[in-house]
Amino acid sequence: MNCLSGGINQSQQVAHSREAAERANPRLKAFTVLNPEPFRPTPELPLDGLPIGVKDLYDTAGLETAYGSPIYKGHVPEKSAALVQKLCDLGAYVVGKTVTTEFAWRQAGPTVNPYGVDRTPGGSSSGSAAAVAAGIVPLALGTQTFGSIIRPAAFCGIAGFKPTFGALPLEGVQPLSGSLDHAGYLAQTMELIRKVHGLVKGNAAAASEPAVKNLRLVKGPWWKGASQEQRDVVLEVAEVLGAQGVAVTEAELPEAFNRCQALAEIILFHEAAEIYRPLIDQHGDLVSTHIRELVEKGEALPEGACQQALAERDVLIELLAKEMEGFDGILSLPTLGEAPLMTEGTGNPGPCVAWTLLGVPATTLPYSFGPAGLPLGIQLIGKRGEDFAHLDISVAVEKLLETRAHRRAVAARFA
Repeated sequence: MNCLSGGINQSQQVAHSREAAERANPRLKAFTVLNPEPFRPTPELPLDGLPIGVKDLYDTAGLETAYGSPIYKGHVPEKSAALVQKLCDLGAYVVGKTVTTEFAWRQAGPTVNPYGVDRTPGGSSSGSAAAVAAGIVPLALGTQTFGSIIRPAAFCGIAGFKPTFGALPLEGVQPLSGSLDHAGYLAQTMELIRKVHGLVKGNAAAASEPAVKNLRLVKGPWWKGASQEQRDVVLEVAEVLGAQGVAVTEAELPEAFNRCQALAEIILFHEAAEIYRPLIDQHGDLVSTHIRELVEKGEALPEGACQQALAERDVLIELLAKEMEGFDGILSLPTLGEAPLMTEGTGNPGPCVAWTLLGVPATTLPYSFGPAGLPLGIQLIGKRGEDFAHLDISVAVEKLLETRAHRRAVAARFA
């Protein structure tokens, strides 16, 4: 695989990432395969020397891409996914492929959380979150269909960004639900995400003085199910931002938005069933129970249920745009609390689902730690199509919260 790379610290940074991946992977289990190709500096490229991890849902030319499934063991694509190729063209170096749950659904891989090896890193972008949190790579690619970027980023104490639906290409990415799938990033800082996304989209100039003036605090239907510590973090962040001049207004969304979870499930079940029924018929013994159940739920839906759900979603998209008028964004939960035990699965994506369904940009930032010593953070939601404004606001919040220093200890342990 010939991905030119370089830029940020160039050869030394790439060498560090490669060595760190080799050392940490036996314990962390974040990578499915490491890139054997040497790094070739190209100083004229803007991301020359940026080591990245690539979720094993993205095709990578010359590197095994198995989509988290034994069916595709040994599968080596000839062409990289469009987003991977774009990053390589900008100079990024692919350190390796990061673990995903099977086809980005619930069958977890072996990756552990760097803050507690008995804890999940979250899913489905498990390896990407762990590799970034452990200091192996500064940035990794993920995907989100329900909560698969925001949740693992929050569980692992890093930054995550899911852009507006369709903002990043999904060509060469294994689908789960065409109406819900998003590409996105997990990184050590929101500033880095802003820089990389700007280069990918041709909008490199961040706001000269990014500012956040007013946020709407939305607790939402998952608030009561969240841990007290997670709720306290969101409320404390509201107070911290308020003390620094940000107006934070608590105001719930209309009751109609409580339908988001049900609508998203209908859409996902239907579209996943169409994609994965042929695979089950052909490779039944190699498909997990999770995928089988997903397909069965989709096939049991009444005719027209998905189309009706999509129509309801479109109404809610318009309603959310009106509800966000006068606000820079929404402050809310990213997860229900600290990362659960590995034996309990990859965590509930509930706090993320509405924003994925509605296709609005969402970011997560770490803030503090819970009683088990695992990260807790916040989620910020922006306006559909205004990704760069939302990223600039998220960078401003990152600076106001000073969320970076706490990652260094865990990075040192693994890298």
